[in-house]
Amino acid sequence: MRIRIALTTAVAVLVSTAAISMLLGSTPAASARDAHQPVGASQVTHLTNISLASFSAPAPIAVQTWQESYMDLRGNVYTPKPVSAPAPVVVPQTDENSVSTGDWQCIRIHESGDEYNNPAAPSGAYGILISTWHDFGYSGWPYPAAPAVQDALALRLHSMYGFDPWSSRFACGL
Repeated sequence: MRIRIALTTAVAVLVSTAAISMLLGSTPAASARDAHQPVGASQVTHLTNISLASFSAPAPIAVQTWQESYMDLRGNVYTPKPVSAPAPVVVPQTDENSVSTGDWQCIRIHESGDEYNNPAAPSGAYGILISTWHDFGYSGWPYPAAPAVQDALALRLHSMYGFDPWSSRFACGL
C-alpha cells in the first residue's frame, strides 16, 4: 500500500513539473544546459521579450474618471485625455418631419385658428375630417386628442399626399 502511495505521489510530482515546464516554455534539459552557459546579451533580450510578450498593455478606457498618469508594465506612461461627448446630430426641420414649420403653422391658422381643441367640423388643429380620423383607426373626434396625436396624423397624411388634403394650402401658397 505504501508503495502505491509513493508511486502515485512521484507520478503526480513528475506530471506537475512537466506541465509547469511546458507552460513556462522550458524543459528540465534546457534549464540544465542554460545553467552551464554564461548569460549573454542575446539571451537577456530573449528572456525580456518572452516576459513582455506574456503581458499585454492595459486596454484604453473610453471614459476615465481620474486625472493622474499611470504606467503600464513596459514603462509607457499614459495620461488620460478628457473625453468629450459626440456632437448631437442636428436634423433640419422640414414639412416632412416636423409640424413646427411656417407652412404647417399657416395650415393650422387657416383650418382652426391654430387651436388644437377646435370642435368645429372638420375638427382639431388641422381640420381633419371625422371620416379620415376613423379611417386611420382613431375613435371619437380629432379635437379632444392630444396635440402630438393630431400632429402625427397630419405628418402621416402629408407623407402620403403632400398638402393636397388641405384646401387652405392655396391660401398658404403650397
